[in-house]
Parts: sequence; C-alpha cells; structure tokens
Amino acid sequence: MNIKAQVALRRGETLELDGILFKMDGDGTVREGDLYIAERNSGPKLLTAKRIDIENGWIVPVDRYAYPYNIGECVKVKEARQS
Repeated sequence: MNIKAQVALRRGETLELDGILFKMDGDGTVREGDLYIAERNSGPKLLTAKRIDIENGWIVPVDRYAYPYNIGECVKVKEARQS
C-alpha cells in the first residue's frame, strides 16, 4: 500500500488488517477505550487506547508490547460491514 493508513482512512477508504476491513469512526478522534489504527515506520497496527496523554501529545495503548503513538498518527476505527 503506497498511502499511509491514516491518510487512506481519512479519505473514506477502508483498510484491511488481519483479514478484517476497517473504516474511520466518526471524525477519527481517539478517546480512552477506543479501537484505533496507528502507523509509523513498521506499518499499521490495530490497538485500543488506554490513555490519551494530551500534555505530551500521544496515545498510550492497552497492549503493553506496543509503544505510544503521536495523536496525529492515530485514527479511531470501526469494522466496515460489507453489504
């Protein structure tokens, strides 16, 4: 995929991760407990937000093996139902 995940999602496109299609949820703003897709250097990751650290500008994921991403690298998503 040539386009970064968050750009594609914000354009209204769907993104497939682990065989599941996702689309942006609402305006894409992530809040605690939300499912989101984050991307930096190693491709998109599906994570759940544990905490939003506004002061430092990052989102702390529930998964202890995932690192925090900058807020701008994250988009709130939901599963895209095929009709």
